[in-house]
Amino acid sequence: MGKRVALLTTNFFHPLEERLIMGGAERYQVELCRLLRRLGFEVEVWQIGNNWTREFDGVKIHGIPTQRNEMHTFPELNTLFYEASIDFDYAIYFVMSLAYPVAKEKSIGVSHGVYWDWPGSEPFTGGDFQKQQEWFHRQQVALRNLQQVISVDTNTINFFQAVFPGSSWKFRYIPNFVDTDLYSPPQEPIDDGIVRVLFPRRLAPVRGLNEAVKVAERLTARYPNVEFHFCGRGHTDAHEQALTQWAGRRDRCYYYWKPMHLMPSIYQMADIVIIPSRSTEGTSLAALEAMACGKPVIAGLAGGLTDLIIHGYNGYFIQTNVPNLEAAVEELILDPAKRREMGRRAREVALVFRQEIWAQRWTEVIGQVFK
Repeated sequence: MGKRVALLTTNFFHPLEERLIMGGAERYQVELCRLLRRLGFEVEVWQIGNNWTREFDGVKIHGIPTQRNEMHTFPELNTLFYEASIDFDYAIYFVMSLAYPVAKEKSIGVSHGVYWDWPGSEPFTGGDFQKQQEWFHRQQVALRNLQQVISVDTNTINFFQAVFPGSSWKFRYIPNFVDTDLYSPPQEPIDDGIVRVLFPRRLAPVRGLNEAVKVAERLTARYPNVEFHFCGRGHTDAHEQALTQWAGRRDRCYYYWKPMHLMPSIYQMADIVIIPSRSTEGTSLAALEAMACGKPVIAGLAGGLTDLIIHGYNGYFIQTNVPNLEAAVEELILDPAKRREMGRRAREVALVFRQEIWAQRWTEVIGQVFK
């Protein structure tokens, strides 16, 4: 029997439904499990759920009956996973803080970017100093428990090095990835006079959805040759229904979502891609996919996006609000030569983030820790 890896996450499937939201973290998990299996490991996954077992892409996913959340840590989920995976050789904690309070002896954690930088983040609201100190303590315990932490961005490493000096040696920077063969510039660009702006994100305010909607209303009213396309899942059916109704009342505003194998064509039809995240961002897969398809990206000044975008070279950074986003999009609408040049440079930068490089770096870490 091959060596066995147990992976702990919070949500892949909805805890109470078979609803799957295939966002960036979920896609990363699928690719990581595929890599582990190619390397000869058996893999199973645990998450919050009601004692069910499901399967996705040939991997069993088990639900653990707890939803207890303490300051973005899940101590009950952690200990139940520790017991359930006792027969497994190794563990991956898909969010670093899931390694609190205990972790397997040979384990790897993952940080998908700073997620505590949004205004409603529990440990930092209300001025509760003791709560903040406890949060820092739990992060430090999780970090101590892990043999290695894979960080998708440098922002996270810099944060922990600042608050826990000397901790950077625990981290390995392996940014997110893109299949640059699958995601590539269109062979025959659309030349019909329409400028298409794409928001390829989960439907959430933290992703800049509200600002993007308002900018779409303003710019489609101002320019009859401009379209806005919103492509992504919501956390609930109600979110998707609301955006469907909004788009249905407006000319040249569209909402839909597509399975991943169709996403390259969605990026290829776009002229401008907006990633106006306000916070909780790593090295966005959506940004990398857009870049690989040769599209300029307008990004919020958040998290790991600063590892991908060079302001004025392959896109723009903005402090996310309606006037800033509107001005940046309008500038590229009016300057097709700049759009093309930034898109060419975006493709050039994306080649540094090829998926085979990501797999090679992960393989090195796995070989060092899982032995």
